[in-house]
Amino acid sequence: MTVLTLLALVAWTQAAAPAALDVSALTIGPPAIVAELDLGKLKGEPRRLAWAPDGSMLYLQTAEGNPPSERLRHYTIGLGDGRVSSVEAEPEWAAAFWAVKQDRVAPGVPGLSIEIAQNEETLKATASAGALDRTGSPESAGGTLSADSGSGTQKAHVVRLTLLGQEIGAWVNERVIPGLRFGWGPPASGAIVFVGEGGRLVFFDRQKRKQVAPDVRNASLPAWSSDGTRVACLTKAGRKKYLLCAIPVAAQPAAVSRDLPH
Repeated sequence: MTVLTLLALVAWTQAAAPAALDVSALTIGPPAIVAELDLGKLKGEPRRLAWAPDGSMLYLQTAEGNPPSERLRHYTIGLGDGRVSSVEAEPEWAAAFWAVKQDRVAPGVPGLSIEIAQNEETLKATASAGALDRTGSPESAGGTLSADSGSGTQKAHVVRLTLLGQEIGAWVNERVIPGLRFGWGPPASGAIVFVGEGGRLVFFDRQKRKQVAPDVRNASLPAWSSDGTRVACLTKAGRKKYLLCAIPVAAQPAAVSRDLPH
């Protein structure tokens, strides 16, 4: 880790007030469109989204193919003008933000961590052979039919991520990219935002309170700013079209229960 990366990581962990959040008391504003993105032109699929330390821009990474031969592209997007600029490499501040956003452990709350379970599961198949039933597994896609198509079921390798018993992401016969479907809240907040059923953004805290963001559908890459005032995400607007949105968030600190991890 370079000195600049370490400094950016320290800035993330010290940026917000060290207080737990009650997500049920959040005031969540309507999403503001920062930029319209054409992945046909930018190339690849979205992989990372990160806030600059001063909140003036976002970093977007796209990827074509799969490791180890995947090709990564890097962009910065201005919050004020929505200007998309290609850059040579991932900025160090973006790498530091991403390391915290997608970690198993909540920033500033070492006793609060995500559990990972991997299993072979039998899932319902739709009328199209090989397609998973999204009702049975709403956050999953893909899969290969391995059972008798007449049985209406499908064997699949499923990876599920849970926090305090709440599923925050599931991957079916897919490569797991943790930060694609969740992002931790500000340091010491004990809160997280994840992509739920229908691509809705769900706020969740360590006392298991929830709130769903209004007016957001088909979301991915939720990124909660380190000062706690905004959540950025991509929303699908077409086969290769996405909207980059910033959602204002206002909150009051919540009391920390002594019997919860902190």
